[in-house]
Amino acid sequence: MTRHITRRARRATTAIAAALALPLAAQAQDGDISFATTSSSSGWYSFFAGYASIINDETDIRNISVVETGGAGDSQRMTHAGQTPMGIANLLLAPHQIAGTGEWDGDANENIRLITVTMTSPNVLVVRADSGIASIEELDGATINPGGLGTATEDATVAVFEHLGIEPNWERAGMSDAADFVRDGRIDGFFKTAAGTDRPDSLIEEMQTGTDLRLISFTDEQAEAIREAGLAVTFDIPAGVYDGQDDPAIAKGLAYGILVDASEITDEEAYEIARVTFGEPEKLADVYPADMPDLLAETMEFGTVPLHAGVVAYLMEAGHDVPEALIPDDYEG
Repeated sequence: MTRHITRRARRATTAIAAALALPLAAQAQDGDISFATTSSSSGWYSFFAGYASIINDETDIRNISVVETGGAGDSQRMTHAGQTPMGIANLLLAPHQIAGTGEWDGDANENIRLITVTMTSPNVLVVRADSGIASIEELDGATINPGGLGTATEDATVAVFEHLGIEPNWERAGMSDAADFVRDGRIDGFFKTAAGTDRPDSLIEEMQTGTDLRLISFTDEQAEAIREAGLAVTFDIPAGVYDGQDDPAIAKGLAYGILVDASEITDEEAYEIARVTFGEPEKLADVYPADMPDLLAETMEFGTVPLHAGVVAYLMEAGHDVPEALIPDDYEG
């Protein structure tokens, strides 16, 4: 299918090119809203650059300037520390920022607020069919790769299983090596971050042409325990998405989004950012690196900390219902 490039898409592409052409250190100027993003080698960097350019074109707020970082972890720490007022983040960690727990033990930042969820990613667990493993409990003692080496998926997987009291033998490796280990029978299975829940992951689909694999589901009770502990979000995978998957399955996963320090971003600025983000999604879809999900629905479902008061003001004005848990104490609507 040929995708016709619209005038709007050409403008968005031009905006991205202009943002990427600037020296990284020069993209955040005094008076700008510095936006900590990710590595310029990532496809997501192009999205965030385009997102900032669209907001700059469509609003009269301070200029948003992208800043390259090592990834969501770096960006989240920079926003928490006040080095940038805006940044991408692993939303499962955001409650710890506000509470001053976990990595931020004793260093709470009660001004952290959510703008939008930008991406959710299910972590699908498959095992070799000849392993005999048919449930999460049977992973105890099995050899499993918890996700790509050094990734948030790896960290979340280990934390989830510690919470559930199940002890696999973790084989830590990159995705390519882990896939080879499963093919060769050196390990029983692995967790793979998938692009969605309505179509199979491409690597798993390719592996199933030569290796008999089984999708393993969390139970409803395990999924509830994971969510209540704040260790992961969960996703429902319909039956039949993967070869040999006769029943619906539950996968754990991660949610990423954009956080701001509400002491640095005014209500008017947050309102305008929300107006573009949720009121003009077609503009964002032109620069999104894949098929863009409904960001409003994802934010309502997967938001883990309160929205900025300015975002709530826009959503209320636009007629949307906002869950009580996402309304900050300082909202005066």
